[in-house]
Amino acid sequence: MFRARRKVATPLNVMIVGREGVGKSTFLRTLLASLSLSGKVDMSKSTPVPVSGETRIKVHQPVEVDCNGHKVALTLIDTPGLPYSAEQGTELATVMSYIESQFETALIEELKVKRNPKSTDTMVHAILYLLPPMLPFHPVDLSAIRTLSNRVNVIPLLAHADSITNRQLENLKQSLAKTLGENLDLLSFATADIDGDGEVEDDEEEEFKREIDHLKTSLPYTVIGAEFPLPGQKSGGDFLVVDGKNILGREYKWGIVDVDNQEHCELHLAKYLIFEFALPGLRGFTRNVLYERYRTERLMAHAGGKQ
Repeated sequence: MFRARRKVATPLNVMIVGREGVGKSTFLRTLLASLSLSGKVDMSKSTPVPVSGETRIKVHQPVEVDCNGHKVALTLIDTPGLPYSAEQGTELATVMSYIESQFETALIEELKVKRNPKSTDTMVHAILYLLPPMLPFHPVDLSAIRTLSNRVNVIPLLAHADSITNRQLENLKQSLAKTLGENLDLLSFATADIDGDGEVEDDEEEEFKREIDHLKTSLPYTVIGAEFPLPGQKSGGDFLVVDGKNILGREYKWGIVDVDNQEHCELHLAKYLIFEFALPGLRGFTRNVLYERYRTERLMAHAGGKQ
């Protein structure tokens, strides 16, 4: 009897990185809940992400995301907070070691005479780097972003967007662009011609340029961690109910912040960049540029060691 083959979802591995106390685990859960609320993820098939507690590197079970009809197996990776102290280098090295170990796994598989046809892509395709909303940006964050960008696509996010004014936000965005933009193209994966096929219509090219310009100038994207019940706390669930609708956000005396409201934060831009606009670029740039760079370095080092 003939059975149709089930289409395998495309792996997409996204890591959350940031300083201690910036809200990485809460944001990770917020991202999943937001995807669930929009119908892109069935959360009944996923493992809940803890809101608090000590975090080491945690690789969560993949969840299937519907990206405009294209199935993506999203694996979220939580990491330890980078401390303000000298230990920052140790924690960052732990993160880098994990990223490079996934490259090494791919390299070992590639060099096999008989490869495993069921091997999956575990390389980290993107890092969502959470920045606290204060100036000047801490050297810990700036150094970490530069270091990580050598091995992975880094997308900076500005946490706790509900705690800053519009004027403060404008200053923060301008400061990051000035500090990092001169020497680091954070969205190079979105503009790289991965397939070598640059044939597009003029009007499509103009639209692409407008979109990428908007995505670049909007960095870092503002995000807000939703308010979730603590372990053991009685609650009606992860969502607030407003006018009969489920809202993902935080409730204050002066009103409700909705993380999916484009006037409140820019989570929509981060989701659009990752799951729609630059999805092929994230995977292609990781494989064809970042992994190839690592592969070349390893093989050259191995060859040099034999001399």
